Amino acid sequence: MVYRSVSGGSRVTVAGVVRSELTGSSTLRATGPGRSSGNAIAAVNLLGGVLTATGVSTQQKTTRPFGGGTMITSEAKIAGVSLLGGAITVDAIETRTTATLHDDEVKRTGGTKFVNLKVRDNDLPITVPKNTTVTIPGLAKVVLNEVKGQVGGDALIKSWATGIKITLLSSFGQLEKGAVIEITPTKALIVLPVPIDGEPIFGVSYSTRTRIHVGDAVKLNAGPTSAMIMPAGGTNGAELVNSVAKINLPGLLRAFALSGSAEGTVTADESDGTMTGEVADVSLLNGAIQVDAISATAHLNQVDGSPPTVTGGSRLVGLVINGRSFPVSVEPNTVVEIPGLVKVIINEQIRQEFPFNGIAVRGLHVIALPDAPEDIVGLDLEVGVAAIWVNN
Repeated sequence: MVYRSVSGGSRVTVAGVVRSELTGSSTLRATGPGRSSGNAIAAVNLLGGVLTATGVSTQQKTTRPFGGGTMITSEAKIAGVSLLGGAITVDAIETRTTATLHDDEVKRTGGTKFVNLKVRDNDLPITVPKNTTVTIPGLAKVVLNEVKGQVGGDALIKSWATGIKITLLSSFGQLEKGAVIEITPTKALIVLPVPIDGEPIFGVSYSTRTRIHVGDAVKLNAGPTSAMIMPAGGTNGAELVNSVAKINLPGLLRAFALSGSAEGTVTADESDGTMTGEVADVSLLNGAIQVDAISATAHLNQVDGSPPTVTGGSRLVGLVINGRSFPVSVEPNTVVEIPGLVKVIINEQIRQEFPFNGIAVRGLHVIALPDAPEDIVGLDLEVGVAAIWVNN
């Protein structure tokens, strides 16, 4: 069996598109007990005060529970939380979900504990009944201690738990009506392993990812957008595509026609795969960087267990940086600076060596300079990303 889990301090989505990805996230994929992972960040300030928090920690683990079997646990904790300009405050939230397999029996648990939770100055208890709904008139529908599960279908069992889930009833700051804000989302699941005939290949592609970190504090974590992951057994030669129409982070990023794709074949004799990240009509930093289209590609081929052959690169159509134009094909790892603002790495290529033989490609990698304006200090922005590798 395969045991998987993921959790984070927060996530924001608008019309089904992630606006701010999981903060402080950790993940785990294991085939038995005794595995763990975790992450922690010191502070969060997202989207101009939509969420502030003084700390986030997450943990994943597989254990052997009393009585036998294997249990996977996903946890998320967040402290010093203020949401929607103080409409919701809480000193601490702890959410935990589990999925367990023992012999042929599966079961799940999930739930959240709150410390000093207030919704519009109304105090709520430490233990709130599951799936409690509170409405803040004209502002938001709030689900507290959300718990969901699934048995069968695409997994033996799935278990979800989220501390607070907010759906905006009207626009707030940079978010429009209908935006969804999740606090301490956790997920644990158990799936059947998929047989693989040959050497597994791994890959990821996406269009954009935008982060602003100042020390251990997270001010923004948006993306990856249109992310696609290569199945370890390939795609049987078919192209899998994840597409997003547009993204807009005011002052930082505007782009359209975003897509990530994967195509791969795995047999007993050969493993071959291609990852591609594409995006069009890109404007960064209020137009300081503009490009009509970006395509980043990473390719890997391995025959009969020999060392893999990897290639990759980017094509950038109509790239203009601070008034300077660039050709479609730019030398790998070309660096350009906009003084007092950012460093731009064009056609960034990073060769991954043993035990992760492969390549990572970024069409554009934009990093704030030390003397950048305060609102973008700590900026790390990727546009057009593809990576592929094998673990041997």
